[in-house]
Amino acid sequence: MTDTDLTLLIQNKNDESALKELISRHSGIYVDMLKKFGYRSLSFNQISDIMQEKDYVIYTAALEYDPEKAKFSTHLANKTKYMCLTQKTKNKKNCRLVPFEEREFFQKDKSKNPEEKCIFNDSFKRILNLIEKHKDPRLKIIFKERYFEGKGSKLKPWKLVAKKVNLSAQGCINIHDKAIDELQFKIENEKIKL
Repeated sequence: MTDTDLTLLIQNKNDESALKELISRHSGIYVDMLKKFGYRSLSFNQISDIMQEKDYVIYTAALEYDPEKAKFSTHLANKTKYMCLTQKTKNKKNCRLVPFEEREFFQKDKSKNPEEKCIFNDSFKRILNLIEKHKDPRLKIIFKERYFEGKGSKLKPWKLVAKKVNLSAQGCINIHDKAIDELQFKIENEKIKL
């Protein structure tokens, strides 16, 4: 039975066995899209919530599916991607970052407790903690300079970051990108187990 046949059974008869088969076939696509578009921008709790919604999202995707427009797998992938990007946009609107020097994570005197000016999600705190403990001490400086020392909401240019670390701009980018991959791998392996 094709995906189109299964979606028609769900749309016309609300067939539970057809839904189970569709979920069985396409859960992997859902998880792959969540990994691709959610892991770097959503908190662990948000990712967990989206994972728990998997069966329902596949069900609603089946109800909305039009075989004239795309394959079901493409339709589901786009729906999942849209969910992640929508949540990411909401996160950006709801969170203002406090000045770098006020962040508890980077304070030398840990006894000071700055006034809370931002809702820090758990993934942001976890990432900062992993950066602090990273084996390459240049990484903390690179992140501080790049993300917290720019003017207003702009990122500091790589060539200015490079001057602080005494490296080339490309050297800083390489350290940054390698660390991002390591952090993502650690976070994925800690929190998302299928």
